[in-house]
Amino acid sequence: NMSKHRPELPCLVGAWRRPPNDLQEQEVGGGHKAIHDDATAAKVGLKLAPIHGTVHWSQLTPLLLEAFGPAWFETGSISVHFVNMVGHLQPVRAFLEISGMKQRKVWMEHLDGRLVFDGTASVGQRTEMTMAQTKIAAVKPVKGRLLFHRHPPKTESLELEDARIDFDQVVGPLFPFTHRRKLELITEFHPWYSEEAGASSPWGRPILPPESFNQIMLGMVGGAKGPRFPPIPGDEWLEKALNGRTPVGLFGGCEVILHAGPIFVGEAYQCRRQLVACGETPKAEFRWIKTFLWEKNSKKLVAEMTLQEMQLKNSIENYAELRARSDALQAKL
Repeated sequence: NMSKHRPELPCLVGAWRRPPNDLQEQEVGGGHKAIHDDATAAKVGLKLAPIHGTVHWSQLTPLLLEAFGPAWFETGSISVHFVNMVGHLQPVRAFLEISGMKQRKVWMEHLDGRLVFDGTASVGQRTEMTMAQTKIAAVKPVKGRLLFHRHPPKTESLELEDARIDFDQVVGPLFPFTHRRKLELITEFHPWYSEEAGASSPWGRPILPPESFNQIMLGMVGGAKGPRFPPIPGDEWLEKALNGRTPVGLFGGCEVILHAGPIFVGEAYQCRRQLVACGETPKAEFRWIKTFLWEKNSKKLVAEMTLQEMQLKNSIENYAELRARSDALQAKL
């Protein structure tokens, strides 16, 4: 075993890979660039611009196939908590626990053994709590009222969003490259992902790699409109104060459960979203949001993603003042 973080645990070990930061040109709006941009990362106090966390899921491909077989792409799960950021081309490698358990630990390490992410993976029916479910269960009630997350849990997005990924179309503003380009940069290529050899997959056509699960369910994919939630009555003061500004965001954790995969290239899907929980840390507000992915034609539920979106408080300069007003209004209710 070559894990520095869990030296006692028998595990499958991936190869060292150097993932590129492919989101330096990501467009997020709100009067700022994304956290994946060096200057933006520095402005909010980070030492480096982090790579998009779910990029690292592709490094698990060979380990997931060895542990669970191709069925992982049909009914598998992956659920991670992001711990330490990775910068452009920093070497990292993936690990997957060897055990007789249905659900196994998965994690990734830097050269010095620091965790990149910690999580769980499984295939088929699962009874144990996943990493994300454990984190959601531990969310503490908010004192006062959050500034960036105004909807109560269980709020649903207003309409279905279209979602599809094609080889030669730019994935979207959040992923400013084509799927073909992504496959040129991917840390762990597999022939099943490619247009040339996708017909050799067990499903007879090209499938999406694990890192693209997040892309297809994140929104505004293939030219589609983004998610809309109901307007909040009484929030005009806040809209006016923010004046279109949004906080700088990053992911705290992400889970995908496949119900009837794989997710295919060139297939039309639809998404709907539901708010699961909201909370805060000293530096960030966060929400856990669940996205369901259906096949557009058959209406079959294919997958779900539960994502922790973190918003950095210090990226809105008058955060403390606005939050105090938000808390005071909440106290009156």
